Amino acid sequence: MNETPPGWDLSTRSGRRRAYLHALWRDDGWVREYGLSNFHRISDRAWRSGQPSPRHLYRRIPRHGIRTVVNLRGEEPDNPMLALEADACARLGVALHSLKLYSRDLPSPEAIHEAHDLLHRIAYPVWFHCKSGADRAGLMGTLYLHWVEGVPLTQTRQLRLWPYFHYRWAKTGLLDHFFEAYLLDTAGSSMSLLEWVDTRYDRRALKKAFRPRRVVDTLVDRILRRE
Repeated sequence: MNETPPGWDLSTRSGRRRAYLHALWRDDGWVREYGLSNFHRISDRAWRSGQPSPRHLYRRIPRHGIRTVVNLRGEEPDNPMLALEADACARLGVALHSLKLYSRDLPSPEAIHEAHDLLHRIAYPVWFHCKSGADRAGLMGTLYLHWVEGVPLTQTRQLRLWPYFHYRWAKTGLLDHFFEAYLLDTAGSSMSLLEWVDTRYDRRALKKAFRPRRVVDTLVDRILRRE
């Protein structure tokens, strides 16, 4: 859906500018606008990044022929940057979808199924983004490569410190833990990821078994402020 979220009047240039300036501060937008956008190619048909600004969208969508943008932060009606994103996508004529994922928690079975469904019905090329472009974008990039491009999970390489700044020793490492648990539990079998999620995935037990390192976790939570 490409409807502009309520709460921000984007019908005028001054209204869009007000929302943009607010987003630079509230959503840490200045970091991505003037520093690290974390934009990377996944394949010829997919890209990933942190939260894009209107400037990023207007420049990169035509350049790469993007037909679909997937926001992995979910719908946040009061977030000015997401409102600006919806407005820009509507003006550019590209589809915008929202899927709520978490960077510091194991994905729910429902979220995995929703991601699978989305990946098989959107128009490509696609641009996945979360807030920082490090964790949820890596999760979706991994699922895309595995389900759409047929890449083995061990070869997807989307959850890495460099160049994505994904920290596996913080709570964000739960995403690595999810895939590693599947590979370990199904070693020697042909069980698919979806089948494993539906029949053997014990989310509570996996989360309890994971032990992040306090120093790295503090960095990710309080300094990098991952969602």
